[in-house]
Amino acid sequence: MASCISLSSSIPLAASSFLPSFPKTHRVSRIKKPNRPNIPIVSCKSGKNDHEQNPATRRDLLIGLGGLYGATSLSDPFAYANPIAPPDITQCELVPLPSESDPSNCCPPTSTKIKNFEFPSASSPMRIRPAAHLVDKAYVAKYAEAIALMKSLPDDDPRSFKNQANVHCAYCDGAYHQAGFPDLELQIHFSWLFFPWHRFYLYYFVRIDLG
Repeated sequence: MASCISLSSSIPLAASSFLPSFPKTHRVSRIKKPNRPNIPIVSCKSGKNDHEQNPATRRDLLIGLGGLYGATSLSDPFAYANPIAPPDITQCELVPLPSESDPSNCCPPTSTKIKNFEFPSASSPMRIRPAAHLVDKAYVAKYAEAIALMKSLPDDDPRSFKNQANVHCAYCDGAYHQAGFPDLELQIHFSWLFFPWHRFYLYYFVRIDLG
């Protein structure tokens, strides 16, 4: 059986602001019990054969959490889907981090040669990433070893833990501005790019670990 969590969100509305003011002429003699809202159920644990049974996947969980976040934390719900220009990677600024007295230089190395993404070969082995809270000690040990190897790489290696941290810092802490808009900061954490960008980031992070 797959363990599940329930996600629901609601935005309270002041009903009185939509209704004209009329004098009360009678009392309501019957109070109806409000209907229960439909609460979506999202699976957060999948079994070995779930890929053959069309299960709710990690993507469904992210969609549910994204809807919940957008409904409860944005004063303008349409701001979450505003168009965003790509970053101007030729211009990278120092990032003032709260935990540091001086701005942090987390600008990753630039390259004028763009390499297109290539999908893995169809013959490559299928790897299933288990949920973090379900892994055993052997899996944790392998992950710790992979992180240690990343941290041991020199600073000029783009696969190093430091450079991977710099990539996240540059895109998520305002080191870049949007191309064509020098006064408009690129901020991944306050846009619809939050989930897809971090999914891309983790994809390459895991590939480095596996390598």
